[in-house]
Amino acid sequence: MPTLNRLRRAKKAEPRTTKRSAVIFVKVAGHSVAMRGTNFANMLCGSRRLILAAFVLLPAASFAALNRYDILARILQPYLALFYSSKSGGKALELEAVVRSIEGGNSATYSALLNQPVKLSFQCPDKLRLEILNPDHRKIVCRNGQRVWVYPRELGAELVATASNPEKTGKAPDFRLPLSDQELVLLPAMFRILRFNSVTDSWGSPAWDLEFRTDPTLEKELKVPGVVVGALIRQNDFGIEHLKMRSGVWSGEMDVNTVRFSAQLPPETWEPSADLGDEVVELPPALLGSALRKVSNLNIQ
Repeated sequence: MPTLNRLRRAKKAEPRTTKRSAVIFVKVAGHSVAMRGTNFANMLCGSRRLILAAFVLLPAASFAALNRYDILARILQPYLALFYSSKSGGKALELEAVVRSIEGGNSATYSALLNQPVKLSFQCPDKLRLEILNPDHRKIVCRNGQRVWVYPRELGAELVATASNPEKTGKAPDFRLPLSDQELVLLPAMFRILRFNSVTDSWGSPAWDLEFRTDPTLEKELKVPGVVVGALIRQNDFGIEHLKMRSGVWSGEMDVNTVRFSAQLPPETWEPSADLGDEVVELPPALLGSALRKVSNLNIQ
């Protein structure tokens, strides 16, 4: 988005007879971003995914205090920043959670997940490690560029045996969102907040009970199913304590223990540790999506 300095330079360059458009200050995640009214309108008209943002963000800009959409933007901002094209800011995530319930899909696979810690490590654009820490049902799927490996051996053997020829020879695409940086900043406006209450958490600290869903306009444009998300959010740092998600075919609930953002994770994160022995199996990179779905029903590709 244009900075104030750029706007000032553009203002000086304008002929005196030019009719100046109004400067709009759009407040997103607690920050005011200045844009010419015509530029903002052109950006919205050029991207149908963001038409709704004009009706959500512009009224919010007139309030000094944080409203519920400001708060949602603050919650989502560090996660969306993982996908920014610029090099500034954190590009890696470590998340540890305990899955409390899952319904839909393969219930036999889910039984190993319930009430057990799960760790997700992610670094944009091509590194991911998902680990189920249950010692009796430990499973790991890891990607480092075009190298994909899994643990244990029987998981890899099953995936290779059921893979198609294209999966055995293809490559794994980078983790990307089909949105520009400007669209990512405005993405919180494309959610519809269904519930927003100020509460206290189990520790007696102030929290927000929040439920929101993807907007039908966005679902239609991106051709994705609707998802409803419920979350308990700490008011002191906008961190997620508890998360519920449901769609038309599955639902899940988890306690989020820790979330850490950083510029990058240590190289050893993406390598098999010595304790895994000879149970590690290398996979064709195109099988990454199948491996993730096999252990968790996640479809991140």
